[in-house]
Amino acid sequence: MSALINVEPVILMVAISLGFLSTSQPLFMYWARCVEIVNITKGYDVKNASAICAHLSNDDDFDNISNIVEKDIASTKIYLQIASSVPTLVMAPVIGTWSDKRGRKIPLLFTIIGFFIYVVTQLLATFTYEYISIYYWFFAGELLIGFTGGVASLFGTSLTIVTDDCRNKLKPGSSTVPMRIGVAAFVQSFGTLLGTFGTSMLAVQNPHSIHEHRFSYINAALIEVSFCALALMYAIFMVRETHFPLNDVYLYNRLDSQQNSHASPSGSADIQVEQPKSLVTRLRENMCAIGEVLMQKRPGWTRCCLIMSLFFVMVEFLALDQSLLFLLVKRKPFSWSDKVFSYFSLLRGLLFSLGMVICTFAKNFTNRKPPNRNVIKLPICLTGPLMLTLVHWLGKDSLMIIGGIAASAASFFLIAGAHTTEEIFLTTIFAIFCGAIGPGYRSFLPRMVPKEQTARLLTVCSMIMAFCPMMSAAVFNSIFTASMEWWPGFAFFVGGVLQVLVVVGQGGIHILMRPQWLLEKRLKAQIMTHSLTVGGELGRSDGKLWVASAHVETRTFCSR
Repeated sequence: MSALINVEPVILMVAISLGFLSTSQPLFMYWARCVEIVNITKGYDVKNASAICAHLSNDDDFDNISNIVEKDIASTKIYLQIASSVPTLVMAPVIGTWSDKRGRKIPLLFTIIGFFIYVVTQLLATFTYEYISIYYWFFAGELLIGFTGGVASLFGTSLTIVTDDCRNKLKPGSSTVPMRIGVAAFVQSFGTLLGTFGTSMLAVQNPHSIHEHRFSYINAALIEVSFCALALMYAIFMVRETHFPLNDVYLYNRLDSQQNSHASPSGSADIQVEQPKSLVTRLRENMCAIGEVLMQKRPGWTRCCLIMSLFFVMVEFLALDQSLLFLLVKRKPFSWSDKVFSYFSLLRGLLFSLGMVICTFAKNFTNRKPPNRNVIKLPICLTGPLMLTLVHWLGKDSLMIIGGIAASAASFFLIAGAHTTEEIFLTTIFAIFCGAIGPGYRSFLPRMVPKEQTARLLTVCSMIMAFCPMMSAAVFNSIFTASMEWWPGFAFFVGGVLQVLVVVGQGGIHILMRPQWLLEKRLKAQIMTHSLTVGGELGRSDGKLWVASAHVETRTFCSR
């Protein structure tokens, strides 16, 4: 059992902490800023300001205060994202190259420590918001987590460990999603769902006492810190190292070294002593190593499609800023309380997690093998990811991405035109299909590169995830602030248009990659045929031609 479980508990515990954080942070931020703004602009003491903010959304006399709070949060979020994104863009390639060259565990611990410090600053903010502006703690936390790679680097390193564990089980030419990758995606989503559920239990509806608001935020922050501390302790003592790189990372470099060694008269390669390098040199080398992943020549259209896929990942993340949704539903005609928003987040998270299973199961149903009794006995939460291993569709992970993003675009358009709470809740139905996006990308992108480039590829994704919130906040928060009076949902309409462009682009990638997938499928069949007839082939005098062809094709696949 220990061989099947490695970093997954860390993913679960961090996801639970992140679930509490992502749901409670906008609630607390709105509450704390409202108290401070009412205290400063209206001259009320903290107690009276808290009483006003507890019923702000339902009181027509304080619409002006609500607009001030929303504009304050929307504008400040831009600078908070910059404070986190800029150092993350610097540190993410360093962590990715570090992970490829020195192993996975130490970078994982480094990123978890950064996240732990971040949630501690959130806890301190909940204790002191009545006396100290929360922005001091928030900016400090964003800077600290940025200099440790951010949450994206944390999950990227964790996913790299999962990929290392299961990558050797993949056969050449296979387009299946390994079960553990699907399970890891589900574990992450399920953990976030648990955190959201916990927040909904702590959230308050119409408090009899203003202290109920305060204590709900403090309790949520305490749980965040507790689960993050458990994840850190587990990672220190239980997570196994999965990558043991040689001094020279690339196989072709080692082969060249061996050839030079045999060609030299002395029969030994020259011994080179590595000289100390400056910080600037190391940073330049790390950036060059990241660029090598993108620019290295690959079979067919693979390199072009890899770059295009990363670009569309950036566009997709650019349109996903859920903090704006909270600001939208706090306005009339919705006027949601913390409790209603928590229930909405819980329902959407639940359907998103189920979508990871249902979407993949639906794709497998039309092209499945005869039933396996062992599979049928498994719980439904594992049946979908396991069935992925039985499917032989070409580029099914790409199809999952296309379907998921199309559903996300539809939900954005519906939110943009919504006028009632029921219409907003209807958008959660699309979350079932959006659940296919995560497993799709987790399988689609790593299959384009060899193992020694996996961490750097995921580092590029981490850099995109760090850069996009900054740009998203700058663009969409500005749109929201400018269109607040005449169409508050206009920012979501723009986001839906961007996601439609991603759907079209991913469809083009699918068409370009299809010949390569067909070639790999034929290669797989050829290798399987060779494995069945290898005894007869080895006895032939001309068998080396057929075997050599298969060998060359195998090396071509492995160099992707």
